[in-house]
Amino acid sequence: MMVRILTILFVIAALVFVAGCVSQQTVERPQMEDRDSPDVSEVDRHYYLGAEYFRNNMYGEATRELNMVLELDPTYEKAYTTLGYIYIEQGRLPEAIEAYERAVDLAPDEADTHAGLAWSYMAGGEFAKAAEQYLMAIDLQPDLPGHYMNLGSAYEKQGLLPEAVEANRKAVELNPQSAKNVLTLGGLLYENDMNADAIAVYEHALTLQPNEFSIYRTLGELNRRLENFEQAAGYYEQAVAIKDDDSQLRYFLAATLDKQGNHAGAIVHMERALELSPDTPDFYWLLGDLYNKVKRYNDAMAVVERELEIRPNSAAAYCVWGKALEKQGRYEEAITKFQKAVSCSDPAWTTYATKEIERQGKLIEREKALEEQRELEGE
Repeated sequence: MMVRILTILFVIAALVFVAGCVSQQTVERPQMEDRDSPDVSEVDRHYYLGAEYFRNNMYGEATRELNMVLELDPTYEKAYTTLGYIYIEQGRLPEAIEAYERAVDLAPDEADTHAGLAWSYMAGGEFAKAAEQYLMAIDLQPDLPGHYMNLGSAYEKQGLLPEAVEANRKAVELNPQSAKNVLTLGGLLYENDMNADAIAVYEHALTLQPNEFSIYRTLGELNRRLENFEQAAGYYEQAVAIKDDDSQLRYFLAATLDKQGNHAGAIVHMERALELSPDTPDFYWLLGDLYNKVKRYNDAMAVVERELEIRPNSAAAYCVWGKALEKQGRYEEAITKFQKAVSCSDPAWTTYATKEIERQGKLIEREKALEEQRELEGE
């Protein structure tokens, strides 16, 4: 039976370091041993103390000291930068934006101030403004991959996919040994169905992390999407070798082997998937479908009967059962199973089951005609 195997929408747990809104900015931290030097000014002493509090995540104390810095010297740019970071961490976005804008005014030629302002815009959902600031940061510091990564995220949030891809490609070009950069680009391509490009990127990722399970799994999925079933099966098998207790992975490998016509191999993995996840109803009828393909009709009926114990209204299970009965020449019984499938009102199976009912009727008529022919020949 050429029963259509419905795609199970599992979430691929790919190792994708997606940037989200933006990667964190860095804040310059002065040498703490200078704080008590007699040559250190009062304003610097407050800043050093505030920075030490900041380093230890004591944001309330840090804010107090940094505000004292600004009371003494309203042009102390690094105090605004550090306060901006703290405000973002505390969810005080208007204050963060104000602090970073002031830092940009005081140090317009510093890439970090523009990147900090961009970060605050990203946190507030102002992605176009963030992209503008990241571009300014890039103009001032063109060789820092992080600026391009964050720019890519700002573009992606605006739905500017080509620009996002190009920005992330530049980050990889600047640091091709960074698995984070490579996988962020791969994830962007994967999520937007740019499958051939994603395969090339994930294959590069394998050279950086050759034992990473999720990269093999993602390469399997990407090749399966492109119907490169032999390559897909190879990657899935390598993923299984690393993590053999993933039932969803076993399902995908089985479905891929089935596409190659390797039904026996597919059965091995579906049986294992069912052992690992006995409460997943779809695994039962899929295994039953494979049993039918290798003429193990009694096994097919037994396995879908188990499914019906946990999901009584499974049209798929009744269809697999009906096909097994047909293959045994039990057409009347097959009709009853296909009728049960129709009664489940599953749009994915109703048309198929209805056609099978008609087909079983024709098979019954054909069998009667053959029987009459045999009787005539016997006379």
